[in-house]
Amino acid sequence: MERNQEEIRRTYFKYYRTKRSLEFMDRCDSGEAWCNIQEKLRARRRKRSLIWSMSSVAAVILVIVHVGYIHTTHYLEKKELRMMMTSYSFPETKSKAALLVFDDGMTVDLAKQNGKIREDGKNLKIANEDHQLVYTSEEKGMEETKYNTLYVPRGGEYQLVLADGTKVWINAESRLRYPEVFGDTREVFLTGEAYFEVSKDAERPFVVKMEKQTVEVLGTHFNVSAYPGDHVCTTLAEGRVKVTNGTASVVLHPDEQAVLVDGQEKIEVEEIDASLVISWVKGEYVFRNTELKSIAAQLSRWYNVNIQFEDSELEHRRFAGIIYRDEELGFAIEVIERVANVRFVREDDLIYIKTVN
Repeated sequence: MERNQEEIRRTYFKYYRTKRSLEFMDRCDSGEAWCNIQEKLRARRRKRSLIWSMSSVAAVILVIVHVGYIHTTHYLEKKELRMMMTSYSFPETKSKAALLVFDDGMTVDLAKQNGKIREDGKNLKIANEDHQLVYTSEEKGMEETKYNTLYVPRGGEYQLVLADGTKVWINAESRLRYPEVFGDTREVFLTGEAYFEVSKDAERPFVVKMEKQTVEVLGTHFNVSAYPGDHVCTTLAEGRVKVTNGTASVVLHPDEQAVLVDGQEKIEVEEIDASLVISWVKGEYVFRNTELKSIAAQLSRWYNVNIQFEDSELEHRRFAGIIYRDEELGFAIEVIERVANVRFVREDDLIYIKTVN
């Protein structure tokens, strides 16, 4: 979400005001204050008569109730303030940001342009409708194949409907290159992560090409993650797909994942709950015993931040839970801190994951 300078100043003013409040409350020693009250009450009891002592007992009860109320309120206020600080410290949110690049180099910022983008008679219509880029065509192919590229930056996500009706969800820091209208073949080129619901066409298999791997399908639902420097993972939710890397090939069935480890020729197949992998399509990430290293990489892409570990040992700590994409980064961090027993600290443009002191 874009924020102007005035909003940023207000946010950080609230953050530092909250921080000062917490520091003040931390300096207050409620135990010492209670001892002082007790000492004063004992002095009074030694000096006063029985009647006045009875009054003192009543006063003690009131003081205890009052101190208990203050202590409880103090605890709740500190808890609320710390939650507020987490939100103010990490205010980043998701965005429906994407750039459409045409074959001739013309670029359209889809966050700023809604409605019809291009129309070529009855053969092709391109429109941006409610954060979804839609291609419609009444014909197969054209005299000249023109390719478009949909680029989704860090912090963004977008949906795409190709000319054959195939639906694609494109994750942050990803790009998909595809023809405006498919001809005799259906081929697209992916960098990053995307989820496909392929329109069935027995005569024209749908092929997703990456730098080191190809996925071929007839009609199915699957997820591909092919970020540079990371393993290439193809996860099948429905149907069948064939995964090849030039030297090996495997056929996947539902709830199976093909993993191509960088530098290796073998494709490993693992049984996996596909719903966990594709949960991001529904606006959430469901983690089950996942390493913090993997989660930090996803948060970095989702919220356009840079996250590093203070100690490499922390990368292998495990987390299980749900992080909702519609929430600010601060809410995700609060959940991870509680479950994984770590803390996130922002220092200038970096966010560090540290051990809890």
